[in-house]
Amino acid sequence: MSGPQSRSSVGTVALVAAATVVYYVLPVPGAMRETSWAVLFFVGAGVLGALILAAIRGLLRAGENARIRGLILLLTLTVLFFSWSDESLARLAGQFTLLHTKTDSLYFNISTLATVGFGDVHPVGQLARAAVTVQIVFNLVFLGAAVSLITGFFRTRARGQLHGPSQATQQAGTGQAGTGQAGTGQAGTGNSPGQGPAGPG
Repeated sequence: MSGPQSRSSVGTVALVAAATVVYYVLPVPGAMRETSWAVLFFVGAGVLGALILAAIRGLLRAGENARIRGLILLLTLTVLFFSWSDESLARLAGQFTLLHTKTDSLYFNISTLATVGFGDVHPVGQLARAAVTVQIVFNLVFLGAAVSLITGFFRTRARGQLHGPSQATQQAGTGQAGTGQAGTGQAGTGNSPGQGPAGPG
């Protein structure tokens, strides 16, 4: 791994770690009314969706390392946002089972994102189930679009790299064939004058 790539990887890990620290340090408000929580949640999800769409446009014009770093940061931001939201919702009675800390919420959201939920932490209230449904749709639509666009770009570039050398080889072979034909023509032209004087003798 080259120097710039190593620094980029270290920077990405540092940003993910910093975001995780902020997630644990940021205080969660006490129990609020369900209506107030729902308004804040859907507004936050809308802002996050707009940020992801704007980031996707920028990532498509960025370099390879920037795309990978951006995708990791978008994924981290999404997981931490929904984890913080679920932990605040768990303060309301009858919404979640076995979700008591921020670590519980982070564990639940990563399990949901990876579709390997173990069933220990799960929503039981109507508002919690609606929020988790929004989270699942959000992951499928926004994060799925980001992953598809970026991986599609990589596949297109990989195909271009595979076909590029073969096309160059074909062009080089065509040029060599043309040169050989030209040499044959020159050899034939050189023989005809030599045959001309031999006739009278």
